[in-house]
Parts: sequence; structure tokens; C-alpha cells
Amino acid sequence: MEHNENNDIYGYNYDDKQRDMKRAGLFFFLLMILEIPVAVVINMVQLRFPSEKETLISVIMTQGYLLCAAFIFILLTGKSFKNDLNIKSYKLSSFFLSFLVLMCATPMANWLNVLSQFFAENATGQAIFEITENVPAWLAIVIVGCLPGFIEETIYRGIMYSAFRRYSVLTGVVISALSFGLMHLNFNQMMYAIYLGTVFAFLVEATGSLVSTMILHMLFNAINTGYLYVLPKLLEIFRQLGMEEDGVTMEELLSKTPTNTEIMASLKILTPMAVVGLILTVLLIRKIADINGRTLTWESICEKNETIQNAKPVNIWIILGWLFCIVISITNM
Repeated sequence: MEHNENNDIYGYNYDDKQRDMKRAGLFFFLLMILEIPVAVVINMVQLRFPSEKETLISVIMTQGYLLCAAFIFILLTGKSFKNDLNIKSYKLSSFFLSFLVLMCATPMANWLNVLSQFFAENATGQAIFEITENVPAWLAIVIVGCLPGFIEETIYRGIMYSAFRRYSVLTGVVISALSFGLMHLNFNQMMYAIYLGTVFAFLVEATGSLVSTMILHMLFNAINTGYLYVLPKLLEIFRQLGMEEDGVTMEELLSKTPTNTEIMASLKILTPMAVVGLILTVLLIRKIADINGRTLTWESICEKNETIQNAKPVNIWIILGWLFCIVISITNM
């Protein structure tokens, strides 16, 4: 591609970037709208299997739909996995530091999860438990942990972030994180998913590699899934120590709705860890950026691309996609 004043150092011109943002917005909108017919098909399939398999079938078919949609979009738009989606290797030191990022970011995610329960039920644990009851641990970790981590990172930090980052890093972070959070279609997951989406987007920027967040996302999901296999044993230990009442089942424990008083008590306990964890998360991501020779300052984050400053990154398609997610989330309350 011939270089001119409207081209950036990668050879992308104004029209390329504007088109990328519109395509990404349209992709997100269609992805959300098509959830309706996909849900109908899933329901039809579920009727042919025992009720205890419903959640497992839903997860597998939903992830299959998202995977197919992502690859169709990549093929149709001619995106490069390495150059456009940043699926490439990164420094080993960053690999280990990224695990520390996950550990430090988790307390704030837990804090937001608890906060959301003032107005939304915590249905995630119960849904995953329905899967863990009927499949071995390794399979649940693959289906609930690894598969969504790979697919969702490809869509939201690969397709979405890479497109809107062309306007600015901040634009890419905000739009990809909001889209990632809203697509969960419930206010409980939405709050901490937006936060984690922000952390993951900055980590991609710091490492220059989508692989870094794929690994972290898989690990985060895998730990939460594996915890449900360990929880019954912990519950039994607590009972033996007299710290838990006999007769309380796992299902009752996970579906229990905490009172406002219990939520406030949990928030008070979690707040110091969440604040310290957030500060350490920011410092670690800055360190990872330095290791990889990448600039990650507030000025660089907010700086707009000179060749696309007059563009409008928030297009009608992304807005319609967000509105659809909010409406569905309200109906699911």
C-alpha cells in the first residue's frame, strides 16, 4: 500500500480504520441479535436430552456458535491472526507477571460480584454447578474454562479491541470492555466482566499479544470451575468443625440469596484487598509494558490517532448492540 499523509506506519489509511470500526460494531450487533434464534435452536435440542444436561448443552452450543461467528468474520474481512489479532508469542517474563496480574485483579472482581448482588442474583455458580454435577472435572474445565476463554478473547480483545484501538488505546479499551461485559446479559456478571475486560485489554496492549489474555481468561474460568469440585469437600470439613449446619446441600448454598446486611459485611472485608489488588494490577501492567518495550502512560492511552481524529468510533451498530444487551439483561432480572 502506497504511503501518504492519511496512512499510518502500518499502512492503514483513514478509510481502512473507519471501515474496521464499523465492521466490528456491526459484528457485535449481529452476534447479539442472533442470540435469539440460537437460543430457540438450543431449547429444541435440550428437549431431546435429560434435564440435567440442559446447562451443558447450552454452554457447548453457545460457544460453538460464537466460535463459528468469529472465524466467519475473520475469513470474510481477511484479518491476519498474527498482525491484526495479535495472536503471537510474548516474553517469558511477561508470562509469569501476567499470573500475578490475575491474582491481584481477582479481589476487585470478587468485590464487584458481591456489590452486584444488591440488585441482581448470583446465578453463575448455580449454572456451573449443574454442569459439574454431571461431567468429570477435566471436561468441565475444558468446556467452561478453556473454551470460553479462547473464544471470548478472540472476539473481544482480538476483533473488537484491535478495531477500535485504531482510534486510540482508551477507545479500544472502553468499547471492548463494555461490549464484553454487556454480552453476558445479566447484571451480576456484567459488572466484574467489564472490569476484567478492561484489565485484559490493557494487558494485550502491554504485551502486544492476545495469547497473554487467552491464558489468563482460561485460568480464571478454570479456577472458578475447579473450585466447585473442591467446595463439597470444604463444606464437609466445615460441618465436622461445626462451622456449617448439617443438611445444607451444595445447590442450596449456591442458590442462597444473601441479605443486604450480609452483602455489606462481605464488602467491608473485601474492600482493602480489592483496593490494594487494583493498585498492584496497575503497577504490574505498567511493568509488563516496560519489559516489552511498549509505552503505556496516561498520555499514550488517551492519544488519538492523527489520521483518524475526525472519525466517530461509537457507531450506530455498537450502540444498538449495547441497547439490546441492556434490554435482555433487564428482562432476565
